[in-house]
Amino acid sequence: MNASYQILVSRLDEFIRKYYKNLLLRGLLYASSLGLSFYITLVVMAYYGDFSVPLRATLFYLFMGGNLFILTRYIAIPLLKLYRIGNVIDYEYAALIIGKHFSEVQDKLLNILQLKKQADTNSVTLLEA
Repeated sequence: MNASYQILVSRLDEFIRKYYKNLLLRGLLYASSLGLSFYITLVVMAYYGDFSVPLRATLFYLFMGGNLFILTRYIAIPLLKLYRIGNVIDYEYAALIIGKHFSEVQDKLLNILQLKKQADTNSVTLLEA
């Protein structure tokens, strides 16, 4: 039982890594497309509009702040979680994600994880008694 549980945990770890790699790839696509569209919009606005210096500075700082937000939200946070810095999804949440996509597995993974956790806590309470 313990060896099969270790295999399950290793596969869930692999799924969690792939999950964050997928988020990172999606973030790279979002960041590049949104950054490019913001840049083109601002360049066209600056070309056709005769803006004053303070308005140009404001647009520039808004552009930089927007890009910083996009890079932080869609690239830096998934990258940190890929390297397990900060809060990472746990095995139960990963089991729920897998259960949503594969109907034949639905609650089995979650039940196995909960039974293992319950078995571990019961053995500790038996030892304490």
